[in-house]
Amino acid sequence: MGTADEQSTLREGVIAGVPVSVAVAVGVLPLIVLFVESIGPGLGTAAYQEAVSPLYRGTLLYSLGVGVVVTGVCLAIAYPVTYWVAHRCPRRYRLALLVTLTLPLWLNYVVLNYSWVWILARGGLLNTVATSLGLIAEPLDLLYNDISMFIGFVYIYLPYVVLTLYVSMERLDYRLIEAARDLGATNRRVFLDVILPSTLPGAIAAALIVYARIAGAFATPAILGGPGNVMIASLITEAFRQYVDYGFAAALSFVFLAVVVVALLAGATIPQVREELRQW
Repeated sequence: MGTADEQSTLREGVIAGVPVSVAVAVGVLPLIVLFVESIGPGLGTAAYQEAVSPLYRGTLLYSLGVGVVVTGVCLAIAYPVTYWVAHRCPRRYRLALLVTLTLPLWLNYVVLNYSWVWILARGGLLNTVATSLGLIAEPLDLLYNDISMFIGFVYIYLPYVVLTLYVSMERLDYRLIEAARDLGATNRRVFLDVILPSTLPGAIAAALIVYARIAGAFATPAILGGPGNVMIASLITEAFRQYVDYGFAAALSFVFLAVVVVALLAGATIPQVREELRQW
């Protein structure tokens, strides 16, 4: 029989081990199975060679490019918004405003995409209002193209960026901004020399959080995109379902995962960024 402390430690280890084991089984084992499928019974790399071939490399680069552009736009919108909320908006209204800005997080992802179908369709809200006001002679084709997919991505993922960046913006000492302006700094210099350096870790953390989600998204391109907006998730899904090529689909998944992990590790090397990511 062990001591009471040893028994307590053992009991705590067992209690902690159960959820850890479940997490490993749910998160790690499927990846192991997927990797085994990607190399096949002969431990070959043929599926990976096909996945990085020029035919499919374009889809991967397109997906990564969409992730970069949408993330950049979300940051460009979030910076002035979070600055105003954190330092200009009266404190009693901040919580209500933050809840309003993050409403998409409370709704189903698919529902959010289909709401833009109702807005952007030829017979949708936007075209109906514009034709009624005489702004356009006939409805415009605003759906199933780059524009509609881009709008859907920004609408869905902007709240993540706003929440992450707001934490950094709220910690920014406003007295530094006032001091810079007293010394004659322009708004551009205030942003570049005071605001950006202080909030950059939060911006990088926000980018890391949404970038992979955007680049690997399936629902938004499928619902709002057109035939030319084929992204990596759609390609992987087709390989699994339509062509039943599990090895190629698994290899393509791991190629994309490798790119995402490298970007995440590169950002996590910055201590301030790691601190911001811990909050998520």
